[in-house]
Amino acid sequence: MTPLRRGMTGSLMLSAALLTGATFLPGMAKAQDDSDLAPQAQLSVSQQLSLDNGDLIGRIPLDLSLRTGTRSEVFGMTASVPLRLGDPDDEDDFGIGDRQAELFYRRFARQSSIELQGRYVEADLDRLIFFDELVDDIVTLDGGRRADTGLRAGYAFGSQSKLGGEFNLGYLDRRYIDTTDPDLTDSQTIDGAATIFLEPTPLIRARILGSALETESEGTGTDTRRHRAGVGASIQANRRINLDLELAQSSIRREDGDTGLVDESDGLSWSGTATYLRPLGDYTLTVSSDPGTEGRRDRLKFGHSLERPTYTLSLSAGVTRLDGGDLDPTVQFAYSRELDRLSRAQLSLQRDAISDLDGNEAINTSLRGSYNRQLDERSSVGISLFFRKSEVQRGDRQDARSVALDISYSRTIRQDISVSAGVNVVRSRESDGLRDDDDRIYVGLGRSFNFLR
Repeated sequence: MTPLRRGMTGSLMLSAALLTGATFLPGMAKAQDDSDLAPQAQLSVSQQLSLDNGDLIGRIPLDLSLRTGTRSEVFGMTASVPLRLGDPDDEDDFGIGDRQAELFYRRFARQSSIELQGRYVEADLDRLIFFDELVDDIVTLDGGRRADTGLRAGYAFGSQSKLGGEFNLGYLDRRYIDTTDPDLTDSQTIDGAATIFLEPTPLIRARILGSALETESEGTGTDTRRHRAGVGASIQANRRINLDLELAQSSIRREDGDTGLVDESDGLSWSGTATYLRPLGDYTLTVSSDPGTEGRRDRLKFGHSLERPTYTLSLSAGVTRLDGGDLDPTVQFAYSRELDRLSRAQLSLQRDAISDLDGNEAINTSLRGSYNRQLDERSSVGISLFFRKSEVQRGDRQDARSVALDISYSRTIRQDISVSAGVNVVRSRESDGLRDDDDRIYVGLGRSFNFLR
């Protein structure tokens, strides 16, 4: 999610305003399957004993999920609040662990929709790898915690007409708690984007676009202003070839809160994509170039996708270069397969260039894999592997990598009572030799309470 920031009170007020405005949309059309309309609510309470880095800790995870909807709207919410007892990291015998909450609301009209998403995640920095893909972040090692409060709202109209549009607004408030790295500064980010679509002919869908992002950091952090405006078009060249072209004027301004130095960049941003449609999967070729305060970033990428009854596969490979530097290979790979009636495997790999909110340029590598199997009617096992690596090309951050393994087992004793056990291991290291390891083994007994049925 692209960041937006303000503070918890501001985000709740904006959320309430958008929800109120959603009720005034015109008459709604059928947009939901009947199977999705039944309201569901579940509260799960567990009692766990956890061996965390040699300390025996009592945990009481509280997990709430809620979903309801009609043919014209859908609402969902999840929340997780793990209570801790006897953790030496807490000031007293009671504390709260890695907590998170998500909110989703969508309302449909004949050719329009409004959508609202909210998310809060607070966790130890060494355990964020379990909660977030961190695609646009540089891997960070520190003993503290990070709390993200994010909200995103969107409105779309004219999806099937010759004139349409999309509007998006985002907010992220990022707070660091008990950290020691001076580069980890609290910040607030607000971003917005608007696109107007025009269809002069059935084979051409043109667009006018604009976006803006502003980040305000506290203390020695970096303030960022980024604006972009341009035009684009999707063109059906023939029955098998589609083209997408975009040209925009971009400007970026960054001010270092420590030194007061200002870096600015202005220039044209352009991209082009050709898609070749085939019965066994599409082929794509993409080229792009974007200005930045650390230099212009050029990309070339070739991709292929497949979708079959038992598996899906997408693959792309290419190169990127930062302002006359060396070529760096990039890759994106995603594979999902139903191995048999009882098991499923997923694997994804991404290596690409990123520019974080402070303007640091890096090559990020992310690997995620999982295997889940239903052992019998009552028990199941799951294994997940995560790997993250950041190679900083320009900026003041350190190269770093982190790998995590999660193994879990659960068994249902009765319809609403289950036992669980598992282990998660995290190993992290920075280029200067700093290490951060985290190990956790747990066993617990939980009960679920179902409502709205």
